[in-house]
Amino acid sequence: YDWGPLRRRLLTHCQYWLQIPIGGSSMDKSFPRASPPRARSCPARLKTFVGSGGSYEEGMDFVAKVVKLLVVNIGADDPAISDPPILSQGTSDILRFLSFVTPYFNPSNTGAWTFTLGAFLHYFCYELARRVSTSCSLAVMKTTNTALATALCQAEPCMNSMSITPHELAALLDSLLPLCQQALYSKNGYVGRAGEAAIAYLAQIDPIHVTPPFLDLVTNALDVSAVNLSHQAPSALSALARLVQTALRRKPSILLRRLPTILQLSLAGIDSNDQNKCIRTLIFYRSLTSWIPIVANASDWPKSRSVESETSNTNADGTVSVGADTMKYLSAVTASEEYLAALRELPETSLLRQCDAFDNGELGLSDLLLEETAAAMGDWVLAFLDRIYDLLRHTGEREKKGKTGSGVANRHSSNDVQQARNFSRVLKESLIQIFAVMDEKTHEMAVLSVSRFLEEETLPSAGKDAAALCQAAAAARFIDNKSYSPGLDALIPILVDDFNGHSNKTIIYRLRCLSGAVRSAGNGVVNHRIEISQAIDFALSSGDKTVFKTGCKVLRHTLSSLCESYPLSSECIPRQELDGNGDYVLGKSGSLKGNPIHWHSPMKEELEFASDLLRIHVMTRINIVCDTYANVGFLEGSLDGEDSIVMVDSNVSELKSVDIMILRKCLRVLRYSLRGCAGLLLDLQNAESVGSFAGISSVPHEQAMLRLLLGVSDDTSNFLMKMRGIMCSFLVSLSSAIAWETAEMVSDPDGRENQRSGLISSDPKVCKELSTIMTMLLTRRSAAFRCQERASVWKAQKQNVTDVVTLNTVDHVAVTLQRASQYGDGTNVPYKDGEDGGKTMPWRLLIARLEIFYESIERNASFEVPRQLRRLEGHSLESSSKPFDSELNMSASLQQFVQIAKTTPPSALHLYESLIDGLFVLCCHPNTQVRSSAIGVIDYAFTRYGWLVRSRIPRLLSAISLDDANMKGKYGIPSCSQLSVQTDSQGKRKRLAEALKGVCSILAAPRAMRDILWSERSRLAYVKTICSTHKLISILPVEEMQKMVQYFQTIFSPFRSKIFSLPRVTDNDQHLHEECLVFLLDILSAEVVSGSTQNKTDEESELSKASGESHWRKRLLVAWFLCNFIDENDMIMIDETLRHRIWIICFDLLEKEMGQPLQRVAVGLLGRLVSYVDTESVDAKWLRAMLEKESFCRVFGQALVFDHRADTSIGGGHGAQWSAGVEDILRDSARFVGPKTLFPFKRTSQNSGTFKSTHAQLLEQVICVIGLDVAAKATRHLLVFAVEMAEAPPSEDQRNQQGTSAEIFAGVCKALVKLTPSQNEADIWETALIPFLEDVIPKLPISMASAFFDAIRYGIQSMSPSSVDPIVSWMVANIDSSLWRPTEVNSLELSKDSENDTSAGSDGFANQSKHLYLATAVIIEMENPNDENSQLPWFAAFLQESALDFETNIHSPASWELIRDKLLPQLIASVGHPYETCRDHIAGCLFRIWRCNERFSSSGVAEGDDPTALILQKFTSLDENPDMPFKERYNSLITARKLISFCIHLGDAQKEFSRLVIPLLPVAFEALRITVDEGSGIDEVDAARRSLEAEVVKGFRYSIAEVSSSSVMSYPGEGNDISRVLDVVELASNNEFWQVRQAAAHFLRCFQGSHKYLFDDKHSDTMTKIVSSLLSDERREVSSAAMSALTGILAATPQDRVDVLVTKYVAIANRSRQKRKKGEGNVVPQTDEAISKEKKRARNQQTSVFFLCAAILAQPYETPLYVPVALAAISKHSFERSAPLGVRDTVKKCCGEFKKTHQADAYSWTHIHRKVFSQEQLEALEDVVSSPHYYA
Repeated sequence: YDWGPLRRRLLTHCQYWLQIPIGGSSMDKSFPRASPPRARSCPARLKTFVGSGGSYEEGMDFVAKVVKLLVVNIGADDPAISDPPILSQGTSDILRFLSFVTPYFNPSNTGAWTFTLGAFLHYFCYELARRVSTSCSLAVMKTTNTALATALCQAEPCMNSMSITPHELAALLDSLLPLCQQALYSKNGYVGRAGEAAIAYLAQIDPIHVTPPFLDLVTNALDVSAVNLSHQAPSALSALARLVQTALRRKPSILLRRLPTILQLSLAGIDSNDQNKCIRTLIFYRSLTSWIPIVANASDWPKSRSVESETSNTNADGTVSVGADTMKYLSAVTASEEYLAALRELPETSLLRQCDAFDNGELGLSDLLLEETAAAMGDWVLAFLDRIYDLLRHTGEREKKGKTGSGVANRHSSNDVQQARNFSRVLKESLIQIFAVMDEKTHEMAVLSVSRFLEEETLPSAGKDAAALCQAAAAARFIDNKSYSPGLDALIPILVDDFNGHSNKTIIYRLRCLSGAVRSAGNGVVNHRIEISQAIDFALSSGDKTVFKTGCKVLRHTLSSLCESYPLSSECIPRQELDGNGDYVLGKSGSLKGNPIHWHSPMKEELEFASDLLRIHVMTRINIVCDTYANVGFLEGSLDGEDSIVMVDSNVSELKSVDIMILRKCLRVLRYSLRGCAGLLLDLQNAESVGSFAGISSVPHEQAMLRLLLGVSDDTSNFLMKMRGIMCSFLVSLSSAIAWETAEMVSDPDGRENQRSGLISSDPKVCKELSTIMTMLLTRRSAAFRCQERASVWKAQKQNVTDVVTLNTVDHVAVTLQRASQYGDGTNVPYKDGEDGGKTMPWRLLIARLEIFYESIERNASFEVPRQLRRLEGHSLESSSKPFDSELNMSASLQQFVQIAKTTPPSALHLYESLIDGLFVLCCHPNTQVRSSAIGVIDYAFTRYGWLVRSRIPRLLSAISLDDANMKGKYGIPSCSQLSVQTDSQGKRKRLAEALKGVCSILAAPRAMRDILWSERSRLAYVKTICSTHKLISILPVEEMQKMVQYFQTIFSPFRSKIFSLPRVTDNDQHLHEECLVFLLDILSAEVVSGSTQNKTDEESELSKASGESHWRKRLLVAWFLCNFIDENDMIMIDETLRHRIWIICFDLLEKEMGQPLQRVAVGLLGRLVSYVDTESVDAKWLRAMLEKESFCRVFGQALVFDHRADTSIGGGHGAQWSAGVEDILRDSARFVGPKTLFPFKRTSQNSGTFKSTHAQLLEQVICVIGLDVAAKATRHLLVFAVEMAEAPPSEDQRNQQGTSAEIFAGVCKALVKLTPSQNEADIWETALIPFLEDVIPKLPISMASAFFDAIRYGIQSMSPSSVDPIVSWMVANIDSSLWRPTEVNSLELSKDSENDTSAGSDGFANQSKHLYLATAVIIEMENPNDENSQLPWFAAFLQESALDFETNIHSPASWELIRDKLLPQLIASVGHPYETCRDHIAGCLFRIWRCNERFSSSGVAEGDDPTALILQKFTSLDENPDMPFKERYNSLITARKLISFCIHLGDAQKEFSRLVIPLLPVAFEALRITVDEGSGIDEVDAARRSLEAEVVKGFRYSIAEVSSSSVMSYPGEGNDISRVLDVVELASNNEFWQVRQAAAHFLRCFQGSHKYLFDDKHSDTMTKIVSSLLSDERREVSSAAMSALTGILAATPQDRVDVLVTKYVAIANRSRQKRKKGEGNVVPQTDEAISKEKKRARNQQTSVFFLCAAILAQPYETPLYVPVALAAISKHSFERSAPLGVRDTVKKCCGEFKKTHQADAYSWTHIHRKVFSQEQLEALEDVVSSPHYYA
């Protein structure tokens, strides 16, 4: 396939898909910049059928696809083999395009194109790397599996041409690297990251030549002396981090030689004042140490452990190596002699030629280089630690999220909090990695440094980061086949030294460091159990809250380190790997095969230590709580102090004070302990229950934990097995007590309510701790959490180190093997391991992935264990055996717990169910914070125990229905029925409101709503509940009413959004469904009784008012349920009586709820019912009976009026203030009014926002159902009502009334034509429809004409062509009788009165405008939107319910003859219409008529005169008629301009441009002439003419701009049209008026920019000739515009051709300087010959200098070889004695622009641009750009 034309068209349309401005910019602001035409994308209403994404996804997806096509075109149209090789046409086009977009990549050149260009660069480099990798994969297969490679090439012939020739690859890399460099430093962060990725992709193709220049660039950016490059340092560090692996793998010396300098300079990046730079520096160090270890000697560099197993290539261990020495084939691409020769041919300034002699040397790895690297790394790490210490010293108070529900930070924004978290994560990962890769000697020195730092300084604000430092230093190491922690040994004496002798801040700081030190210390924790235990004991016994909290953290991390399994960090050290030749290499991916990874697994001593900690700190505190509260019972009392509660002994009745802090501390210790050892606690009751545990032993995590528990002592094993049950039982006891305390309102003896008189329910902190711990017990099976976040971070890090070329090479081989059934055994898919498996991961990421996988197994256990428990115990559960009991007070519940603790805890599932009930208790808690905390976790708990929701839904619904008098405390929910009769001292039911808020929040959970929707029974219960809430709301306090409406909306909203049609497969389901319908109908049938508000108190009036509001809302909800529950089966299965009742309710709502929301829902109900009705059914009979009544037809019409949005332009612009959820109900009801429609299925969409096609559909359906006989009567009533609506007086409903009038006409028209036989269709038009239009249109305001425009289109859409004849005849007759026509005047000058004569009047012009507008609608629907051979639209059969008798032709001869022979001449004669709106519609009609004729001509059915010739003859002959009045002529020109605009914005850019726009282009240029003499006296007539002429000139300047940039001729045969356009422009360039010549120059500038890839050599030469002739124009405006156009032309011209032209014009410029001696004045030539010579010299001077300036400006950020020559030449014309003022100014501006774009970046100027200049050329440039000074 020849992709050439398509490729050139795509590049031509870059304005669309890259948002690049066409034609560049111009200093002349008088010429407008036309905006591109609106994108002709698929309408949104059609996108819903294919489920497309948003505009952003579509745009990015399109750019990606275009880029893929361009990369495929590399090497396309390959020429014959030549020496030297030349580029193919496809590659040449792409290189030209890259050269064109280069200036837009400059960081200072930002705009709409910035982001899309960044995406383009990323996609292009990625696809280029993929193509290179595909060719490498083919080479691999040809070597390893020749038969498979041969078969692949036969099946896919494109594989034979997949490889890119070396010289083309070198040219592409040379063009792409500068773009990547510019994108890297973009001001847009996304583009900067795209530049990083693009550099990485190119470096993976050729790291030897791509990496060195960027490494040098990084070195210069990091140098502190380069102040002007300091802003580039963060971006340079990010790019450097992505180049480490690539450089090390292919040629380590490239990086290692520069590494000492980079390490030294990058240390300044650890800066507390620039967190962004600091993060990027740390990421670079983390990446560097992932590939290079820190060793004292190069001989100590670790070697791969897989040496012995390399000979085995079996995949028995689950791994496979797809490739075979893949890197050899990848290196061969850029190591060939052809590629190196192509590099040598590149200019010296190319980035690919910046390698020095060392970089181009051998690839080997020398011992000396490794020794230097080891020494540099050793020196660097100690300096790095010093920088970290400085960073910690300057750490301020850390940003934290506030403790409010909003989550906003206390001191800073949430973005600051996120950045702080990200910084801490990066710092922690970097420190752990750096300490992990140290050898023993370096690690000892580093630990000593950390110890000294901790001992000498205390930094309370840096506690978290210091803990990360301690964790890295004390991490366990595996040396000599054993695990130990030398760091912990060194830090423990310092961190636990004499707590009593230090301040609290010091204690907190050291405890934080201790918590970090023990976190990953492995077995080393046991060696210091005494010191650690003493530290924990001290902290947890402290009276300071912060010290206590910090001690809890130490306890948590100690337990986590003892109980969890995790890989040792020392396994992350990089190793030298063997390559295919048996040599050790750097940068090779880690491999699992043959490389065992050492983990820390809990041993017996560690579990014993963990058990002791739990006994001492958890069980002891639980015992203290039981001892304190066990023998007391709650009576009544009040708070005594902040943390004390007065208790009364149940036996002695003696008051005593108990500190609530005991319980708070107990729960906090319990929570932190659980976070540390959750994975160790199993669902066992004791050692004897291990046998019953076999059912869930299939869960890997639980099985592993059980083996650990069976390996310790019996006492420890029994204790740990019972620990989870004891914790759950304790929490259940507390929640039971809270349920008892909060079950009802309690008042003191004085009558004052005391809601917070409970023992523990009064403390929000205790309750929130309970909800948190319950969630952990329900959902967590390990100490690790947020493993999904870790997985996301890991994916991002993996993506940054992935070698795309290697990965795609191996993936392509693997896919080919899979297609050939040669990959795997069919059941197991092995893991592609190592470099030959496509991986480029360091050991750090490989081990992190294994740890994440392990954590995911632990997380999956939290899902699997509940399911297994349900299978084992679910059938034997009895609710009475649950330990939760809301009837127990604090004392009784704890006594019950003590009994459980001493014996055997209940089964795990009983306990978990009780915990769910406990969360229900907290959800209904009186305290808002407690409620929000519990509600936030209950939905998360449902993800594990979702089956428990279904049994609780009836209880929740009964609470809302106040039908739970006998359910007090069931499932933890208080009895709302009992609470409804309890009031506080103010007589309010606040406790009821608080309980209901919790119930509503639980029901709103997704799992609860799913169970409600699951069956007809639950739906019925839900409907009955939600429809009875008005009574409940009426008894609540006034301040709670609106809140409860919102809460009930949270229940209704998910039901509304997730409702679906439920199949009724049983009779019981059908019975329940009918019962639901009857219930809804009963509510709607009941009369609303509104009692008088007289003789009522204010409170009673408020309650009555609230009750009434709830009542209308209730009926609205009922109507919504009725609309959604009725389906097609109901019209068949339910009895006639019930159906008739539904219809009656619908009719009553329409009649009685006038203007109310309920009426709008009734309209939707009617639409749904009508959609299920058959014409012969009894339902149609009921509908006929109603529509025969004129009163109901009026009601129906009024209902449609109120079914519109309120007119916000009337009455101050305020929208309707609906109650919560009402707008959603109305939106849902609108969906039932009419089915989905594709109208209008044309490019021209609806013009009115008032016209609702669904209303027209509803009317059409209703009329079609009742039959023709009744329809005649009903439509008569409806049309009479529509006339009244069209005449509606001004009001807030006027616009909706007039819009409804149009909708009624549309629906009636469509229905009557459907029902009427074809022979009687004309009578329908003549008797009903046309009289309606004649009556309405004159009275209609011009603003509502668009509604009838859409109505007529809807009415005649897909209609039989003969059916359109009557309305076409009527339209043409109206236009013929009323349209303005010019009078016959022979004089050129008209009198003032005759010029301004508008005898028709404004009303007459308005009617003309409306008739023309409606005629356009008719012509639009006559167009055939399909291909020329089709007679009917392809979608007609799908949009029609029954087959219609269509005629054979798409158009009717009578209609088309009227339009062509009668309407067209009328329009052409009236193009000079004095009314602007009429001119708009005339131009639109002319365009539509022309399109219809083109459609019909292509089908071979059009006859008669060609409208094109008639239209063009009229407009092109305007200048030829001297008798035409001035005003009429210019009005005709305005119409011509509007016609051009229609062609551009609504045409197809092929026929319109060729047949209309190009012939009218001379008219456009001629219209720019100024004919009114500016020097004449200004009278009223001259002022009017001048104003009209200025308007015409301004409009045509914009039209010319639109044609030049928007009308892209990228269609077949465009070459001839381009020549036609250039001929017109050449003629305009010779016009006597300078305004025309200036417009011609600007036109060429934009036209060349939009067609540069479609020009051939002839076109380019013609354009250059025209522009060159304009360069010497005497008007400065023209010459400047010509120079701007020439700049664009030269930017798209190959540099070799520009070089030739520059040489030519340099010679001309040197010969054309003014020659006069210094001090002489201007010598005036005396003879004609001398004058002629001087004029020729001046023209040559101006032409040559302007040409050279254009050549310089064409490359704003590059310096080709001809630029210094051109600069030296024009510099001689910058002096007064050698050039006139205009030339001098242009030269100075050009040189100043060159300095601004080239010398702003000192590095680029010094190392790239300056090298092209000679000393003489530099001095010539300085002479122009340097400012004069005193010593000059």
